[in-house]
Amino acid sequence: MCRTLGSSSDSAAALKRVLPDKSSYTFDGAVTDGRTDDMDDSFFASCFVDGDGKQLLAATAEMMQYDKADEWVKDVVANSVSHASVKPFAAGDKAVASDRVAAIYLPCVSRGFERHLSVVVELKQLGTADGDQLREGLISLARNAALSAHQRAKCDVPAGVTR
Repeated sequence: MCRTLGSSSDSAAALKRVLPDKSSYTFDGAVTDGRTDDMDDSFFASCFVDGDGKQLLAATAEMMQYDKADEWVKDVVANSVSHASVKPFAAGDKAVASDRVAAIYLPCVSRGFERHLSVVVELKQLGTADGDQLREGLISLARNAALSAHQRAKCDVPAGVTR
């Protein structure tokens, strides 16, 4: 399991809900661009889950800044699903999810340019769960990854995310 997904027990339960059944799974997670001090405005963490040699899920957390959270939704979500297919949920400054993706835009750094973390969990292959179960599982994974990233990025403002 990737440590970048946060609480292993919570994430394991959510992964069981969303991942398709495979004979084996591999996890590749890392923080490849960690904040070194209060002036550093970069952060990137990821977790990729493969099953039987195929990518099943990708989770990323990246520090970025948008003037408006709606612009973030259009840019980030458009890479995965249509903007119209996502529905909001309560987390961070903006959070949206569908049965394929869950994304949270949460505050991180208050000094200078107000930097945020963009956390995106994308299901690459559907399992047998129904759409509501997939959406709830992806939201759970996104919340866990957001809390983990917020701590690892040494953020200085409240995340606005609960488990």
